[in-house]
Amino acid sequence: MVYDFSKLFKDAENILEEFIDKYTTYCLLSKDDDENSRLHVSYYKNIIKTICARFEEEQLLEQFELLAKHQISSDAHYIVIANEINNLKNVLINKIDKNSINSNFADLFQLFNNIYNKVASVYLQEYASNLKLTNNVRISSLSDLMEKNILAHYESHLVWLSNLADCINNKNVDNFPELDSTMCNFGTWLHDDGKRIIQNNSKYNTIVNMHNTLHLFAKKIRSNISTQEDRVIITYLEKCEMLSLSIGTELALIDNILMNNKVIKDPLTNALNRHSLKNIFKNQYELSMATSNPFILAMCDLDDFKTINDTYGHLFGDRVLVHFVEIVKKNIRNSDIIIRYGGEEFVIMLPAIGKDRGLAVLEKIRKDFYDNFLEIDNKAVQHSVSIGFVEVTPQIHYKQHFLDDYIGAADQKLYSAKHNGRNRIEHC
Repeated sequence: MVYDFSKLFKDAENILEEFIDKYTTYCLLSKDDDENSRLHVSYYKNIIKTICARFEEEQLLEQFELLAKHQISSDAHYIVIANEINNLKNVLINKIDKNSINSNFADLFQLFNNIYNKVASVYLQEYASNLKLTNNVRISSLSDLMEKNILAHYESHLVWLSNLADCINNKNVDNFPELDSTMCNFGTWLHDDGKRIIQNNSKYNTIVNMHNTLHLFAKKIRSNISTQEDRVIITYLEKCEMLSLSIGTELALIDNILMNNKVIKDPLTNALNRHSLKNIFKNQYELSMATSNPFILAMCDLDDFKTINDTYGHLFGDRVLVHFVEIVKKNIRNSDIIIRYGGEEFVIMLPAIGKDRGLAVLEKIRKDFYDNFLEIDNKAVQHSVSIGFVEVTPQIHYKQHFLDDYIGAADQKLYSAKHNGRNRIEHC
């Protein structure tokens, strides 16, 4: 179909400027990538130039297809694309010359409906394809775990999610993955052995509810495939992925608790033994890769510990070490990890936590340790800890040197904390 809006708009030359200034929030927030922003603007420049002239619908839809693929490659969510298109429509309507309104006005609304459908179709196809590729990486990460424990069952649900993405891409309703949440491989385990293994009833109910909701969205996807409601399917698929990752995160934390109960402990402090650090870090890295969550790796060193030993004796020094581990365990989750690295040095790992939350947890530990004195011979002895930490955000498969790299980075920040006065936290 051919459209001609050349006489419909006034001040056409100002449309792009107004639209970019007011409504392309995503573009404006991407100033750290100037080339990406310029490309973003150029797509809209071509689109607006086309709309304000005589054009064939297919020509414009191809331009929006390029824009959608650009947005997807920039990790923009569908809602961002949809909002921009809606705002463009509103800007165009406000620029209409009221003296030139004719049947083209109705055509404009129909055109934008077709644009929405085209962009949704492109985004859904790209998103479903990318989801399958990403899931393959997640599944590969889980397969590299030395001990999968309960995460083997989560791996089966990642396969289920990939099959769902396949059916969406192929518009195939005949080979859909199991829609009954009690009958898929993960659901069968969850309602049998899973109930026994996940001893925390609240956490168990949370996982069951998330899993039921995930399958409910999958049912809605199936019912919408035949109606070609791609905009609706995108929303449900995004929710399915989010719920799947949330389930994986919960299971990974439970898996850590099981591991903490099995790994050999340091006989003095009851922290985990340093010999387990390599395997634990590799597991945390692979789990983070599979669940798209960062984690915190912190190096802790008790300040002036030699002076404490020399002044009050090694038995009191041992009490301080034990006291520190007790303080740490009081302020972390059962799924978090503390390892005695050597002497008065400790490693803390906080799974599924980013930099800001990690800093808050470590600050509580630092303050609590400083504020709680130990007594010897009726004398209160104050002690402190310096901490350096890094946020680990896995993006490629694990390599053997990663542990040394991240330990080295955290140790550099620990050195900065010592150099800048002790009893403080530094991070990358």
